[in-house]
Amino acid sequence: MKITNILPLAILPFFVACLREGSSKEPETNNSHVTLKDYTIIIAPDLSNRINMELYPKPIHDTVLLRDLIGHSSDLLTLNTRRSGQSDIYKVDFINRGILNGSSFDPKKMTIDFSRFDNNQMDRVKYIRQGLKSDEQQFSNEVKRVYDYSLENQTGADVWNYFNETVKASLVDASPKRIQSGNNLRVDKKNNNVVLLLTDGYLESANKGKGYRLDPALIAKIRQDFKASRKSNLAAFIKADSAYAINKTDFNLKDVNIFIGELVDRSLDKYGVAREQPTDFQIIKVVWEKWLKDSGCPNVKVIQAVSTKQEFYKEFEQFLKAI
Repeated sequence: MKITNILPLAILPFFVACLREGSSKEPETNNSHVTLKDYTIIIAPDLSNRINMELYPKPIHDTVLLRDLIGHSSDLLTLNTRRSGQSDIYKVDFINRGILNGSSFDPKKMTIDFSRFDNNQMDRVKYIRQGLKSDEQQFSNEVKRVYDYSLENQTGADVWNYFNETVKASLVDASPKRIQSGNNLRVDKKNNNVVLLLTDGYLESANKGKGYRLDPALIAKIRQDFKASRKSNLAAFIKADSAYAINKTDFNLKDVNIFIGELVDRSLDKYGVAREQPTDFQIIKVVWEKWLKDSGCPNVKVIQAVSTKQEFYKEFEQFLKAI
């Protein structure tokens, strides 16, 4: 794992002033404690047959959403009143890393890493002004190449094992690092790991054993059982029966915040009208949230496929601000 370098103390007072100015949570005490936060955003697309727009049409293609998201890099850098010294990392990760075998994809082209400037603020500023835009374009182009390749070379996506094992290699140390202590002020710096998972929510390519799948058959059973129970609280009903649960991961996700987007509800018709109640999405959302929180994840957000790229970015930005 990578450990984020300590921020140069020379620019610390400016950081603290910015944070105090924009945060109502800062306590007015004689012994204040401030935590400066950065983000490692790990984009993990489910490249199974869900990316086939003919099979599973959705309003906006993943590549459009990701191009828009990475195009907001300079905006992401200023979240929570940050002004300098950011150590953000934005990168694409693969649920099925076999896609890299025998292909010409370069993970470095799908990575924007500001932590490399931790000891040189002037180089960071120069890069943002002169180099960032071209790297954003390179990032988007390489992502499109991956999607084009995956559409012609279909593989499954074992999302359960991704969170249980694969994601470990992409995480950074999230432990707060003390960078100042004295004069009644303690300052820590930490990096938040954020996985942006693009998936349809149906777990069909995972292990065959019980507790690793959430396919249409299980969703239909949950719906049928819920109706027969005549209960009114879907979430409480699902959480009360372990037969509906996905097994928690062996790996503790305590240092991973997870945003799940672009769930395409197969219980809706082409006009977006529900053919079944409760809908697939309502059921999937409860099961996923329970699974990931049982696995230790501190923050989980699940959204359906959006109709505009602006809506997607806004949802993701709000998630980042809240963690």
